[in-house]
Amino acid sequence: MYQGEGKIRISHELSAGEKLGTRNRKVRVKKCLDNLGIPCNLDDVPNIAILGAGGGLRAMIALYGTLQELQTQGLLDAIMYLCGVSGSTWCMSSLYKHEDWTEKLQALVERMCTRLDKWTWNLPKATKILLEAAKDENYSLTDFWAYTAIYGMIHELDKGHLSEQRGAAENGRNPYPMYAAVDEQSFSKVTEYSAATWFEFTPHEASFIGYGASVPIEFFGSEYKDGELKKKKEEKNMSYLQGLWGSAPGSKTENEKVIKDILFGFFKGKKDSSSPFAADQGSCPEGHVEGFPTPTMEPEDDDMEGTFQGEPEGSSPDPSAPESSDKQSRNVPQSETKKKSIAGNIKSGIGSVVDFARMWQKTTQGLLTWKWGTNNNFLYKCSALDAPVLTKEKVVSLVDAGIGINCAFPLVLRPQRKVKLILSFDYGPFEPFMAIKQTAKYCKENCIPFPEIDESLLKDPDNPSDCYIFRGEGAPTVMHFPLFNRVNCPAYVTEWRIRFTPIRCLYHMGDITKVLQSARLNVSNNKDKILQEIKHLVDRSSKKAIS
Repeated sequence: MYQGEGKIRISHELSAGEKLGTRNRKVRVKKCLDNLGIPCNLDDVPNIAILGAGGGLRAMIALYGTLQELQTQGLLDAIMYLCGVSGSTWCMSSLYKHEDWTEKLQALVERMCTRLDKWTWNLPKATKILLEAAKDENYSLTDFWAYTAIYGMIHELDKGHLSEQRGAAENGRNPYPMYAAVDEQSFSKVTEYSAATWFEFTPHEASFIGYGASVPIEFFGSEYKDGELKKKKEEKNMSYLQGLWGSAPGSKTENEKVIKDILFGFFKGKKDSSSPFAADQGSCPEGHVEGFPTPTMEPEDDDMEGTFQGEPEGSSPDPSAPESSDKQSRNVPQSETKKKSIAGNIKSGIGSVVDFARMWQKTTQGLLTWKWGTNNNFLYKCSALDAPVLTKEKVVSLVDAGIGINCAFPLVLRPQRKVKLILSFDYGPFEPFMAIKQTAKYCKENCIPFPEIDESLLKDPDNPSDCYIFRGEGAPTVMHFPLFNRVNCPAYVTEWRIRFTPIRCLYHMGDITKVLQSARLNVSNNKDKILQEIKHLVDRSSKKAIS
């Protein structure tokens, strides 16, 4: 697949692994289209991509709902690519642990609901992996964020690796996955509209897409100099990557903008509803506290990701059973919880005094310098690439792509991917057309074909419709679906945007169901429109082939 083990690749061509996966997937897509009454030759099969926007837990939950309804409507097997930002990547990374996830999606959605509703958080387990991470010279706030905040939200520690998703990506059963990030240093020096800002993760490679520079994913984070591997480091685990992909606080530049917006709104006596940090605490359901659950202090018998004390993975709670241990732990007085602090963890063998001192020292230093997503730069002093600003840096800082464009259009718009139809599902905190407008500007500045955006169609961002279609000659068709809209929740658009703010850390089952249902309605209500666009693409391709 590569010139040699661990060799970097300077080329805009797709990886051999992606070519294999999409070639196998095309056969399944053709069969799906035949079943939908859109017969076509294998060469005429259009590449269709799903974009899941960022938006914290609500994005993760909503993408589950979107995929679930696509499967119900018989459309999921028509999708070639699945691409996520921030919270959507948490959904994807959990699904792609299963090579046949599209065939057991219903069970996986139910498991996700149960996991989130339990609100459990095993502190010894998180502490153990955090102390181990702090031994790395490139430890940053991303490690702390991943093993505390993200774990506290998604209730899953995953020690697996992205390279282990290759089977799920290559077998043709599932869309080919792509996870987006941005290089914070490039973002602060240039803009989100520069291709140099964007970074891509797949089960096969990690890539600076603007430079066409890639490294095998299992070598991401290893030390390189002038294209040569100097020191192989252990592949980053999935929990770390989930923290990196969902590290919205990681950009100094963006934080300064948000703080200014908040202060301006405060002195104006208003809240900026477009800010991801604008939340109405009074809108939370009765008895619900925004924040993290009280940690469970008892260590688990095993260290498997996604499993919880006293209950097999995937099982459902029994309403007639006695109060569960995780609920009991939430009722433990704070004074008792504090007794099992660092000293208690040291006594129980989780870490030594030196381990804790190292972690706190590095975390404190990270806070002072705002150090996020630090990884060895595989292009360090790479003479094969004419990019002195990048190649002079020994490390890079990768953060949440949502600080750039909250839908990863730059990844699917790579011409080598030949995507003809983009289904853009907007789960984000901003006005629902921001990502579309930003992408139009990105494409204009980088000479990438993209349909003209008719601003007159986007005149009501506070009460949007459920589907917008943009077409253009020589450009992919884009269908854009705002999560909350006047069709699926006509009386609650503003209320639900606030209630399900992306900074909300906990969801109970009732609210999980509301988000799932909203996402599902956006698909079911627009199935015919999606089919019509696919048929149009197939017909156009067939006519070109005949002529």
